Amino acid sequence: MGNPRQRRKRARWMKLKDRDLLVAHMKHRDFTQARLARSAGCSRQFIHLLVTGTRTSCTERVGVRIEQALDVPSGTLFLRQESRIARPSVKHHGTAA
Repeated sequence: MGNPRQRRKRARWMKLKDRDLLVAHMKHRDFTQARLARSAGCSRQFIHLLVTGTRTSCTERVGVRIEQALDVPSGTLFLRQESRIARPSVKHHGTAA
């Protein structure tokens, strides 16, 4: 059984600063949604969700790869975020006497 005082893992994700900025960089670099998706290692549908504003965050890995593919400095399109993920609690049941 796990130690109840174990540190919680930190989830890293990235928040899109401005979808219009993403679209502008895509146009400037002549990237389609499909081409950017291939470069970032995600689906075209996911890029579509970012472009339309339906989604505003992604994993750190995808955010970094999008910025690299569009050849923009880190932090231009996404802000790094961090949140704690609680481990599932373990319930201890007493034994009946």
